[in-house]
Amino acid sequence: MVEHFTIGIVGYGLIGGSLGIALKEKTKNHIIAIDKNHKVLDYVSERNLADEVSVLSSETIGRCDILFIALYPDDIVDFIQANQSSFKSNAIVVDLCGIKKYITDKIDIKNISGFRYVGTHPMAGKEKNGITSACGDLYDGASFLITKNEHTDEDAIKTVEELAKIVGFDNVIVTDEENHDKMITYTSQLPHIMSVAYIMQEAHQHCFGYYAGSFKDMTRVADINAELWTQLFKDNRGVLVNQINEYIDALSLIRDNILCDGDGLKDLLLKSKELKEWQDENYKY
Repeated sequence: MVEHFTIGIVGYGLIGGSLGIALKEKTKNHIIAIDKNHKVLDYVSERNLADEVSVLSSETIGRCDILFIALYPDDIVDFIQANQSSFKSNAIVVDLCGIKKYITDKIDIKNISGFRYVGTHPMAGKEKNGITSACGDLYDGASFLITKNEHTDEDAIKTVEELAKIVGFDNVIVTDEENHDKMITYTSQLPHIMSVAYIMQEAHQHCFGYYAGSFKDMTRVADINAELWTQLFKDNRGVLVNQINEYIDALSLIRDNILCDGDGLKDLLLKSKELKEWQDENYKY
């Protein structure tokens, strides 16, 4: 059973804070909110959203059996590199970042010793960030991705998986870093880029009153956290650029068929309809 651990969560914002709140509500573990922002820690203390609050210190880190890191990608790398000597012996150190290969390459996972690293990615969020948006049910029914390779400790994976299910994740998927990054590029990064490109068109400034649901769907994620997504895009640039090129090819194919006579365009639209119907039948939300 995953009870009576001391669990630290570094970065008590939307993702880390929601995890901490759920763990506090649903387990008997001791939850420590770790953040550099004193206003965040005051907010957490006033609302009893963790069992303990702390600014970052080697003493606090050294007490944690499990340490979740909910920071931006480059900050996760910096944190692990700077603090690994302070981790409790055999601690499980878990990142909650949207890319994986970049992290494992940078922290040199092959040569890690003294602690057990597990890469994860909770597939949930909101348009608004920060602890004031955090909630204990954010992860209910969501998917939780865990990445592994030949250096990943199996017992650590089992512990993290059990905690994920307790806090509300319905679907836990274990995969490798490369496949994770390829799939997330398609399902998350590329849609954000599409939304950004769409909203940058000149017509956006003049379309008030001319839109309905499809416009709102296309522009929703353009309200983007520029600092975070800049890191995600650049740290995953190889996979991302390949998928952008594939998307450009698809747009070009549609454009060319609009310009041509014949049934090519209709065939493309029918194919799209078939793929969406297959998705609705096979991918449950």
